[in-house]
Amino acid sequence: MSEKAKLVKELNKKGIEIPEGAKLADLRHRAKHWLSCKGWLVRLAKPASRKPNSPLSLIPDTNTYWLPDSRMARDIIETQLVFVLGRTPKVPKGTKVIEVPKDYNDKWPVLGLGEE
Repeated sequence: MSEKAKLVKELNKKGIEIPEGAKLADLRHRAKHWLSCKGWLVRLAKPASRKPNSPLSLIPDTNTYWLPDSRMARDIIETQLVFVLGRTPKVPKGTKVIEVPKDYNDKWPVLGLGEE
């Protein structure tokens, strides 16, 4: 079985949608970052400038955004500067998607215990 087929199978098992014409790199990225198919609907409650060095800066305005269930979404929600409007596997019409950036782990690495 090819790597692409294994990734498709793994993503399907989690219920994660496979984009049409997805390349191997896209599948690897989703498999690495997405935890489940149920994304988060969020909207800024306070200006993102309150936490300039956090992933909150990925949300450009007060529109509603869909975030994949990922460490990025959880990091953004933990700032407590967004309204969580709900969770859904499908992106509602008219809602913009904020994908996990390719360099997410480089920009916002996981800090080990005891580190500041």
